[in-house]
Amino acid sequence: MNRERQRKNEQAYRDRNAGRPRLAGTYLTEDESALLKELAAICGTQKAAIFEGLKLLKEKLKK
Repeated sequence: MNRERQRKNEQAYRDRNAGRPRLAGTYLTEDESALLKELAAICGTQKAAIFEGLKLLKEKLKK
């Protein structure tokens, strides 16, 4: 009985979050997703955009 309830809860979780943009285990807001897609168009991929941003942030923090 508990196992069936757990399966239903897990399916509800997957259904609730299906199609939502996410990054490394976290969900993005629509604004964050749009920004990431915009920067990905410039950098080539979303991953490249993230790491380019991190490099720029690191350089700025060094100063």
